Amino acid sequence: MPTLLNIVVLDDTGAISFASEPARTSGLADAIVDHMKGAGAGKRISATTYKDEPHVVLATPTADDMTAVVVHREDKSSTLVDFILSVDIAFDILNHFLTNPFEGITVVDQDSVLRYLSPVHERFFGHARGDAVGRPVQDVIENTRLHIVAKTGTPEIGQVQEMRNVARVVNRVPILRDGQLVGAIGRVMFKAPEEVHELSRQISSLRAEVDYYKKELAGLRHRAFGLEEIVGESDAIRQLKEEIRKVAPLDVPVFISGESGSGKELVAHAIHNLSRRVERPMVVLNCGALPSTLVESELFGYEAGAFTGARREGRSGKFEMADRSSLFLDEIGDMPMETQIKLLRVVENGVFERVGSNRARTTNFRLISATNRDLRRMISEEAFRADLYFRINGVTLYVPPLRERSGDIPLLVRHFVQRVSQRIGSPVRRIHPLALQMLQGLSWPGNVRQLHHEVQRAMIFADGSELTLANFRSLEDEAEHHQAPPPVNSSATIRETVGNVEHALIREALERHSGNKKRAAEELGISRSYLYKKLAEISQRP
Repeated sequence: MPTLLNIVVLDDTGAISFASEPARTSGLADAIVDHMKGAGAGKRISATTYKDEPHVVLATPTADDMTAVVVHREDKSSTLVDFILSVDIAFDILNHFLTNPFEGITVVDQDSVLRYLSPVHERFFGHARGDAVGRPVQDVIENTRLHIVAKTGTPEIGQVQEMRNVARVVNRVPILRDGQLVGAIGRVMFKAPEEVHELSRQISSLRAEVDYYKKELAGLRHRAFGLEEIVGESDAIRQLKEEIRKVAPLDVPVFISGESGSGKELVAHAIHNLSRRVERPMVVLNCGALPSTLVESELFGYEAGAFTGARREGRSGKFEMADRSSLFLDEIGDMPMETQIKLLRVVENGVFERVGSNRARTTNFRLISATNRDLRRMISEEAFRADLYFRINGVTLYVPPLRERSGDIPLLVRHFVQRVSQRIGSPVRRIHPLALQMLQGLSWPGNVRQLHHEVQRAMIFADGSELTLANFRSLEDEAEHHQAPPPVNSSATIRETVGNVEHALIREALERHSGNKKRAAEELGISRSYLYKKLAEISQRP
């Protein structure tokens, strides 16, 4: 038994059976007995302090029920000692690193002599346990460079190494002691380069997904909706944008009037995003989308147990959520009369109470409201409070219907084509001028929302990169179920309008092609059978 090492052998009672001379003469052997009965009991690796110096204790059971203990003195700043003292399963972790079948380890000394080879590598190279130890690493491992790293001290990370016709991705790292090069470690990181490529692909996919959700989040935060989202260059839209610029910085209530689908919510968001409250998200409530019984709890919030089905912890209402921000009440004309009274009080002094509570709360929000209903008529019918109307109507903005700005339809269509193409991956990039001309001839009772819906539907079922008349044939089918509000000086339905526009376009195409039906159909983007059908309709007209 070597005498230069601190070695102690304990019998099955924990008494000293043998101690090397350094351990016996220094008194360390007796300290180890106490340690193994205390903090080191049952541990294969542990740490202790003797004479104010840290020691690492390795305990190994022997065949005759004894325990051989090897003690190594470490520096006071030793990370190894800190690790062993902090982690009870330190031995299991170190053992895992040494025997892990997925990340085999090879250790060489400064002379490139193999000192350790993981069991998985021993089996891979066909060696018995410990048979390769003591041999030059170049004689054991094919294409190794560990001997170079052990000599130069330069690490090699992520290198591909061919071993027995198998490629592995490895790291080779030099080992230093007190600044001196004492050896090197090789470790398999991936079983094959393909795994690195797969990992890279997964990381790229995750990055793309994160980027996508970042863009989506940014879109949700700003929900569209600066002035650039109000598409159009007509005089009516130019005037509306100018009014938004003027009123947005002023902390006054704004009332937005306009037909359904004309873009009132876009205007509300643009006002908020140009206001001094833009740092906080605008709060939106569609009064027409909620049952009258829920509007009040949505606005004011409620306390725990306020009504059957209420959350046990209660809930904040829109007034609280909109504090120091903007509150957009869409379809305010659908708000019940009893809620209108309570809303008037909050708008006047910013004080409210949650449903089921008597505690007054305060809020400071800017009110933006909108409706497609005639509030003045509703006031005369006593369906809307006049005092609330004048309170919310600090400034009124009018959003024109699409039929009053048909010149904006080409811009809107191109805008929708671009947006929808990005969202659904459609190949459509443009619209045929004749189809665009047909769309401009319609009255659009659903306004911009209906136009967007029709363009999106046409793109979903389109085969090529261009929308044609044939892609909007569904407008005729819809006409049987939807009556358009009469345009100025006309009582035509959508079906009649579409038919008139189609017939006019067909006549013009036939004239340009001197009656050649094949060429006319190709220009119009319709089949010849459909052309013949329309020609039959034309012939039956007076």
